[in-house]
Amino acid sequence: MVALAPDVTEIVFALSAGDRLVAVPATANYPEEARRLPHIDPGNVESILAHRPDLVLATTAGNDPRIVGRLSALGVRTVTVDPTSLGRVAESFLLLSDVLGVPSRGRELERDFSSRVAKARVRAAALPPCAGLYVVWWQPLMVAGPGTFHHDLLAAAGVANLAPGGAGRYPRINPELLLDPRLDTVVVPDEPETRTAFARLAEKPMSRRLLSGDTAMLWLAADPASRAGPRLAEALEQLVDARFAAHRPGIGRGQAALPIAPAPPWPPGSAP
Repeated sequence: MVALAPDVTEIVFALSAGDRLVAVPATANYPEEARRLPHIDPGNVESILAHRPDLVLATTAGNDPRIVGRLSALGVRTVTVDPTSLGRVAESFLLLSDVLGVPSRGRELERDFSSRVAKARVRAAALPPCAGLYVVWWQPLMVAGPGTFHHDLLAAAGVANLAPGGAGRYPRINPELLLDPRLDTVVVPDEPETRTAFARLAEKPMSRRLLSGDTAMLWLAADPASRAGPRLAEALEQLVDARFAAHRPGIGRGQAALPIAPAPPWPPGSAP
């Protein structure tokens, strides 16, 4: 079995089936066992076929459907998950567990994930409503739109997404949206590349609202926030914690990058 994305790689390991994987993409760095597997190029059919897989796992969140189609046409069994919401992420655990013959493990994983998401929603409901964006990249400005698990992540944390509908899942948008008076929360995957790009953006007029302190900048660990797998529940919990920190009296909103102050406790057994 070959996984074409880190997301499905993590799901396979979470289903206790990691020993069946013969190759994964180089970006599959969790869990530690995944790092030791041979690498494939998800965009190269020959690279995948070189490992003679009896099953290929893919995702609509990052894999090229043309590659998946070519593999299927060549007689390779392929299964693709479609994690366009938190609910669909949970469904992917059930789908892959059935494919791998471990349905009870899939149900267990789905219940745990869904329970953590539900508890995070309840905590977030105690916060004031806000409007924001999930920024994937700064220049050009790319955000998560409706129909993505990032959109659902914002909604579960009580953040109304200002990304335009109908422009695609991760559209490039006019930077003037950063000046929208409704914008009070910006969520960004925290990694060196996005930090560097933001530093360059800070020199431009469009960034003045972000630097004014009126907007809460919430930098979430890119891993797991960018992975549509079991640890996405952890990213949601971190986002809710960060929102509580950003709204704590005496804390500058523009400085609330990560949880920096105590928030109401998680229900027993629900914290990561």
